[in-house]
Amino acid sequence: MRYMGGKSRLAKSIRDVVISRVESTRVTYWEPFVGGCGSFEVIAPEFERAVGSDTHEDLILMWQAVSKGWNPPTEVTPEKYALLRDAAIPAAIRGFVGFGGSFGGKWFGGYAKGGYTSTGEPRNHLAESARNVLKTQQKLSECNVEFRNVPYTEITPEPGDVVYCDPPYAGTTEYNSSGFDSDAFWTWCDGLVDQGVQVFVSEYTAPDHWTEVFRKELLSSTDRAENRKKAVDRLFTRIN
Repeated sequence: MRYMGGKSRLAKSIRDVVISRVESTRVTYWEPFVGGCGSFEVIAPEFERAVGSDTHEDLILMWQAVSKGWNPPTEVTPEKYALLRDAAIPAAIRGFVGFGGSFGGKWFGGYAKGGYTSTGEPRNHLAESARNVLKTQQKLSECNVEFRNVPYTEITPEPGDVVYCDPPYAGTTEYNSSGFDSDAFWTWCDGLVDQGVQVFVSEYTAPDHWTEVFRKELLSSTDRAENRKKAVDRLFTRIN
């Protein structure tokens, strides 16, 4: 699904690094910033059980609904988009349209339109997102997965479990305006590692005692084509 900052382009590489370093896959895999499931759909099937969570209620309602058979819409008018944007009640359709129908996958960041397919037809951005969401559900349908609407601090991994985090990167655009405390996040990660949890984090930078285990230079997927910049995406873990 269209989702700002999603990891679909790096998911297989991240999976390979994680799998090569974990002690066992017969544990629970946790992804507390699950977002558009770009990495979750690739990594979760490798584990005995997986939990994807996020603080965005509409988003989790969407994934929960899709996992129960809901088919997201392939068309939405600009008027309907505006109504959903201004709606006060969280809903699965609002989660889908808010990300999947917006420019760059940014939460109600502007009605997605324009462009052409490889065959010269006008693009239907929402239909593309709908197909991707259903493909994700198909990949996860035979796995033991669940989705939860909780902050990252409320997940409950046990020693031996694996946690992969793709938090809002320090100094970058976030999908909400509440801000994100990166220092508190890294302190929380250290606490998990001290408890015997294997933790992996995607970020541009990390505290000195965390080890970089993968890097890839990518063009930004959120900027317009003429303004795209390169950045080095890194994966870190802490080795005791």
